[in-house]
Amino acid sequence: MNPDIDLDPRATPPPRPRTPVSTLWFEFLLDASLLQKHLAQENPEPTATQLLVLFVAQSIKTTGEEESEQQKRKSASLKCLALQVAAHLNWNISRLQKELPLFMVHKALKDFVESVSPPNLNIRPHTDVCSLEDSVLVALAVYNRWCIRTLLDSAYSTKSNKTSIANIANGSNMNVAGINEMVIKTVKDTLQESVSFLERCLKINRDISIPNMRTFQELPPPTTTTELPPTNGETETSAMTNHRQDTERESLPVLSKDQFLCLLYYDLGSLYFHQRLVVTATEMFNRAAVTLPSLSGSVYCDIDSTTLQGYLSACVGCQRLLTPDQPSRTVPAGPIIQKIEKSRQDGFKGIAELLEEDNCKLQTPLSYRDYLLNIVLLQPDVNIEIKHHVLILSVIRRYKEASIMPPHHLEAIGSASQKNLEVLGTFLKREFQQGTNKNKLMTLVRCLCCDERLSKHLQQSLQDSLTREELLEVCGGKMEDDSVEQKMCVSSECDNVALQLGKLEQRLLLSNSNTDLENILAQLHRLGPGKHYSNINSKWQIEKSYAFILDGMGDKKTQDMLFLLLVKAQHCTQIKNYSTAKSLLQTAHALVRDTSFKLQKALLHEVLYVELLSGEADNQTTEAGKQTIAQRIQACLASAKSERDITPRDKMLDECVIHLLNSGNWIDAMGADFIGTQYSMLGKVIAAVCHDLSIGNEALKTSTCLWNATLQIFSSGNKQVKRNSAGKPTATVQRESMLAIMFRSDFLQFLKHLRSPLCLSVMLSCLVKLHNVLRDDSPNELSHEHTKLWPTTVTNVSSINVDSVTMVMGQLISHVINVNPSQPSWLRTQADLHYGNNQYASALQFYLQSASIITGFFEMPPPRDVWNDQVYRRLIKCCSQLQCFTLVALLCQFLQPVDYTTAFKALQEKTCYDACDALYDCIWDVTLLEYLICLHGKRNEVEKKQRAIQAMSEAELNTSNPENILSAATQWRACKLLRAMTKQYL
Repeated sequence: MNPDIDLDPRATPPPRPRTPVSTLWFEFLLDASLLQKHLAQENPEPTATQLLVLFVAQSIKTTGEEESEQQKRKSASLKCLALQVAAHLNWNISRLQKELPLFMVHKALKDFVESVSPPNLNIRPHTDVCSLEDSVLVALAVYNRWCIRTLLDSAYSTKSNKTSIANIANGSNMNVAGINEMVIKTVKDTLQESVSFLERCLKINRDISIPNMRTFQELPPPTTTTELPPTNGETETSAMTNHRQDTERESLPVLSKDQFLCLLYYDLGSLYFHQRLVVTATEMFNRAAVTLPSLSGSVYCDIDSTTLQGYLSACVGCQRLLTPDQPSRTVPAGPIIQKIEKSRQDGFKGIAELLEEDNCKLQTPLSYRDYLLNIVLLQPDVNIEIKHHVLILSVIRRYKEASIMPPHHLEAIGSASQKNLEVLGTFLKREFQQGTNKNKLMTLVRCLCCDERLSKHLQQSLQDSLTREELLEVCGGKMEDDSVEQKMCVSSECDNVALQLGKLEQRLLLSNSNTDLENILAQLHRLGPGKHYSNINSKWQIEKSYAFILDGMGDKKTQDMLFLLLVKAQHCTQIKNYSTAKSLLQTAHALVRDTSFKLQKALLHEVLYVELLSGEADNQTTEAGKQTIAQRIQACLASAKSERDITPRDKMLDECVIHLLNSGNWIDAMGADFIGTQYSMLGKVIAAVCHDLSIGNEALKTSTCLWNATLQIFSSGNKQVKRNSAGKPTATVQRESMLAIMFRSDFLQFLKHLRSPLCLSVMLSCLVKLHNVLRDDSPNELSHEHTKLWPTTVTNVSSINVDSVTMVMGQLISHVINVNPSQPSWLRTQADLHYGNNQYASALQFYLQSASIITGFFEMPPPRDVWNDQVYRRLIKCCSQLQCFTLVALLCQFLQPVDYTTAFKALQEKTCYDACDALYDCIWDVTLLEYLICLHGKRNEVEKKQRAIQAMSEAELNTSNPENILSAATQWRACKLLRAMTKQYL
């Protein structure tokens, strides 16, 4: 046994090692050398990132607070300490984004730029950024790289980072989520400046010195500071620290040119990939991959090689998808793309010359050209001539590579101005002069010559580029200086008649011009007389009654012409080219005016149908001696029962009924039921209700008919049970009632055709009332007009499909708001629907929108008949679900009596996403202000308490004031609150 060991139980045990005490943040203010010693430890407590959070948080000023000289000195010292910690972290953007809230990273990098920038530094687009001092260049590069990464994170991430309430040193609360949104908005607004700066940094040809902890020294606080973040590298005054001019350059860490460029390549490539500029992104990532080995192992490396390889693989895959016809071809990233991108940034200056050069060299992929074309066409500020130039050159490029061109692009070229047509001829002439891809270009000219106007212009423009035979081939026999006989009367030894017929039939298929159709038919009948050319397309069909009359005509050419005019008009109507359809029908009507009375009358009805579809009839003025739209509609409806006329199609009759309803012609709409269509029967019931309401009657009898008709539409017939092979029931199917006027899908289409405010109001009220009765949920009932028209009960609820009622009602609400977005009652109904579906943000938006229209943007509080206690209760619940508890308390003031229980409970919440104490000026209830003063006093929230005291000390809130003064103060504060909410949510 060791004699040195004391076995006496009364002996005092040896003391345990003392737990190290964490250094407090303010101790670093007292000792300038303590920070470097602390960070030099192996495991410092607190860590570097924790210290950075503390220093940035302590340096943030409260808005509107007056600072003393001592406070300014303290704030400057804290900023110096924060920058030293960031320099210790090697300005690692990835680590800063991971461990700090977004707004704190923005504050720290903003201070970095201000600290190293000399006074009056002003960077313009033409400034040579590579000549800047190293510290300034590094600061601006770090800041702009962080802007790009922040934008990408906000676009890809689904969960916001650190959105809790941050407690600032002076005791005030800061809504981190709201501030982060403001920072992201700032980054988005200045993204172009950040990209431009980094792109100009790519020309650097020297090594860079990186600021470290010794770079920063404390100076007295500046007299003026800039309030705007240096998003584009502009600072007009120096900040609270300056770059130490006498620091030895050799003592600073150095980043080589390749290492510095590698960081820029990676971040720019990530942004280009996000913007779908795959070619440019590939170039950046390839350069980053080449220079990455020089950066590996460096403390300034924040690039993940695995992520970089993933980007490269994605770029390769995108290129293969964009050019599937050339899988082995690598998409070049030559200087043409760079020139095009530079032109795009400069407002598309010189873009036509660049695209014409690319058409010769075929360097850029078609996907990029399509992307560029979409950008040009969708930007409203681009000159119309530039749009046509880019469109023409894109069409030429596609045909040179034998790719399909969307038909609407060719149609856009055909509708261009005479000046742009001259540009088309110039571009094509240059292409033909090069002598390459001539066959493909002739295919393009052949397609363009299908348009008569383009054909005439191209014949003149290309006379020097193509031979006479080539012009004859591509223009399809439409040479202006030759007659039809000269073109066709060629010896059989040189011409192939079958080939000529095939070309003419192809033009017949493509043309929609009545003049072209007449010329082509004349040529066809000369080449093949006695033959019908109306059957060259098996899908061409017209009404049997029309075909019967055409068959009775003796002239085959007239038969073909009328058939083609009718079938082409039908096609143009289907594709909503109503002007061409009307022109074709009027031409057909002129041909049969003296031949067939029945057909010419039917064609007039067809013209009326096209006018109704296009909306032309709504604004048409009637000339003297001609029929009005209402008279033409009556004549069309009368033809449905006349044995001497061709019966109009059901679609034509339905469109007539819809127009009568939309124009408010209730009498004619009620008398149109004799035609027996579904639209006419339902239209009669709706017109009867609207007619009674328009003359001031109660409309109880007619509304009951409409209610019963609507119930029948949503009623289900007998249930059918499906059974399996063993005879066991597997499912129950409910069919729609056969007694209904129309099916539910047809009913929904009928409602979507309505435009009359009274019709829409009546049908919306009917469906909303039916929905409320079926749901039987009074807290979530939807408001509507004409509440006295409808019954309050439904006898057989189980036979009605509730889900179908809800679906049709929801689509009708969306339709009526599209028709008139300024109708307060419809907006209120939409808000109630969102509220019942627990969509509280949308409900709040529509409630405020409806009331703002009535009150003229809350020049006065909403009347109690517009917003009663039920509406205010719903607003309170919406704000509560959105965690805007200060608004909850303030809205409780509108209730009669004031709901203090809900208000006090809301004010006790510590997490709140609204303006908080900034809204205290909108409180007119003294009890609430007294409670706030007491609450903030208990929480030791001095500044908020002062805000509440200041709001309560307003003279107009003195309870001894006359009633009119108190009422005016209440109205002024209520309108101010509602206007603030409207600006926030609308």
